[in-house]
Amino acid sequence: MKQLDVKLMHPAEQITLIIGMIYRSGMTTTSGGNLSILDDNGDIWITPAGIDKGSLTPKDIMCVKADGTIIGPHKPSSEYPFHRALYKMRPNLRSVIHAHPPGLVTFSITHQIPDTSILPQALGVCGPVGFAPYALPGSELLGEKIAAEFKKNPEYKAVIMENHGVVLMGEDIADAYQRFETLELCARTILNANTLGTPRLLTPEQIQHHTQAVHNSFPHFMNVEHPSDERAIRTEICEIVLRACRQGLMRSSYGTASIRWRGDDFLITPANVQRWDIEPNDIVQVKDGMI
Repeated sequence: MKQLDVKLMHPAEQITLIIGMIYRSGMTTTSGGNLSILDDNGDIWITPAGIDKGSLTPKDIMCVKADGTIIGPHKPSSEYPFHRALYKMRPNLRSVIHAHPPGLVTFSITHQIPDTSILPQALGVCGPVGFAPYALPGSELLGEKIAAEFKKNPEYKAVIMENHGVVLMGEDIADAYQRFETLELCARTILNANTLGTPRLLTPEQIQHHTQAVHNSFPHFMNVEHPSDERAIRTEICEIVLRACRQGLMRSSYGTASIRWRGDDFLITPANVQRWDIEPNDIVQVKDGMI
């Protein structure tokens, strides 16, 4: 996993990067799942049908032009109809992720939606979640049912698909992936918690308090120092965070690392930056209680 600005990558490269992360995390199989991006020209870039998800390269990613012309060496994903339907219904959102992660598939076959109130940040990342009734995978009817579910609530960016999996939308593919990974984390956490007892949800007040605390502003100081030891710590924090992401110990929206620098001064991971995409200049320096 490299430290890359996804927004500066070609759509085919973005899709290859994210599907690789999903596959290596065990959240889809070689044949399951599909991702797409709607570009500024109105073209849809999408994973191909029948190609091993663990070996995709940018050259494998298909492009369906706005006029319907198909460009690329394969066939577009069989689920292309619902990707197209979603973009028509939500033109402000530019990426779709569909996959079959074990936790969310478990919820889909029991016709349930994971409650994201179990973790303080999850509700804000995922938002309300819908549930679409079953239709044959790859059919136009499936696209219609998913689009109809998204249409019920303009805040929906995630929908569980009955006896199938999940589909999520985002302002870009990184946004959609963060939502996907966080919702699956909630599903697996609930399933694990049920083996011990009854999960206890956070109250709306507790979630609101956390949200307000996270977004509190701190006083800023001038003359930020970047001596060699401070720069080395930034790099070390990034390396640790990336390792934790690879091992599944951190998620895109969860996990914090900090290292004491001098006295009571320290460096810490920032808020609102996806953990797998953190770079040294993102690390926050805290000095005398100021950042």
